Amino acid sequence: MFAAVKNYFSEFKIMKTVSKDFWLVNAIQFFDGLAYFAVIIVISLYLTDSVGFSDMEAGAWQGIFFLFITAFMFAVGSICDTLGVKKTFYIAASLLGISRLGLGVAPQFATGEPLKYFVMAMLIVMALGTATLVTNTNAALRHFTTPENRGTGFNVYYLIMNIGAAIAGFGVTDGFRAAFGPVNGNLMIFNFSFVMAVICFFCAWLISKRHDDAAAAEKSGTVEKTPLQIFAEVWKESAFQKLVLFLVLTLGVRLVFTHQTMVMPKYYIRTLYNDFELGLVNSLNPSIIVVGLILFIPIINKFNIVKLLVVGMTISALSLLFLAVPNEWIMAVPGIDNLNQAYLYIIVAQIFVFAVGELIFSPRFVEYVASVAPKDKVASYMGLSALPMFIARPINGFVSGMLISSYAYDGIRAKIDTGNVEYMQSPEWMWMIYFILAAISPIAILLWRNKVTSNATDDGAGTGGGKKDEAAEAAH
Repeated sequence: MFAAVKNYFSEFKIMKTVSKDFWLVNAIQFFDGLAYFAVIIVISLYLTDSVGFSDMEAGAWQGIFFLFITAFMFAVGSICDTLGVKKTFYIAASLLGISRLGLGVAPQFATGEPLKYFVMAMLIVMALGTATLVTNTNAALRHFTTPENRGTGFNVYYLIMNIGAAIAGFGVTDGFRAAFGPVNGNLMIFNFSFVMAVICFFCAWLISKRHDDAAAAEKSGTVEKTPLQIFAEVWKESAFQKLVLFLVLTLGVRLVFTHQTMVMPKYYIRTLYNDFELGLVNSLNPSIIVVGLILFIPIINKFNIVKLLVVGMTISALSLLFLAVPNEWIMAVPGIDNLNQAYLYIIVAQIFVFAVGELIFSPRFVEYVASVAPKDKVASYMGLSALPMFIARPINGFVSGMLISSYAYDGIRAKIDTGNVEYMQSPEWMWMIYFILAAISPIAILLWRNKVTSNATDDGAGTGGGKKDEAAEAAH
């Protein structure tokens, strides 16, 4: 174990060669990550408790928010190229600061329909700010590294991002909710996120103008193509058709990757208690990923890509079975004395098993896309690989709203305690539905394997690493 940790960090010595601007960009993504990962944990609760949306409306607008993030990411690239790193960070931080402050204070000054419409507008502004910051961060990291240190630079980026996600959970989310109460705590999280946007603005101001101008000059000789132009060029290629089919087949399991922020918070609170430690639980996943990246990626890299994809998807889907097991089965486990303990047991078990599946699947998914892409179009294929999350998030926004309002509504725990809830009316049945949807993906990949694989993917072992699909959608 010590050797694995030593080997992982030994490559970081090359980071002595990067400029201070590289570290400033990482500081921006770290501070914004503290805000982003805290906000997405509570956003569904905020929409219902502070704004007055129903579960279905909250789910829909949560899905719309993530949909706009991905849609804006397709559109803001040319803006980033034109304005340069510093100015784009200024704009992104300003948009995030305005929208987060607006969301944090609006419920104190408005109610009813005016509040709802204002919140809708602010969510779209926040989505634009998030998309701009993420796109510009990835571009800046490329330009502030060299071919020699770029790979290690992105490893540092992934590591810092996951550390930030963990801190955002137990530090920011639980800290404010414990200090100010569940409802007011959620508002304070948005206000804290405004402060983080201000810090990001200051970090952008410290970026060297000389390096910013050099990055702009590097980009000035290239012609950026829109996603539609890229699609028009590659849609006839057999490799691209395989990729599209593969992306469609993975949609079921991609829903699982959106549960942690879109479904879990309300499920946790409504099956347990209102002051449940949302942040601590949400910190478990990135913490496991950080440890897994260090210890197990060198081992996982030795296996076949497609097999790892199927294994990772299967494990991720199977994790939902912990949540789908009837309560009386869990209560029969030695050491579990009450329903709260039963729910805590299955929640922690699900998070751990899902994290293992994600650790296996996510890096291999990126590698699969690279392996099926022609050598001269890897970047174009990688850009299009965002489509599954682009589709899965809004789908799960609407689906989660319907399922939560039917099976994990406010007051469901009181009914469970009385014993008047049948299995097919319970939260456990909701997770069985999600499991069935998720299980379709690995089964479909196995059935259609010859249609979605090539010699490169069938014969090659893994080579890469990485984290969140969304790495966040690149990385939030």
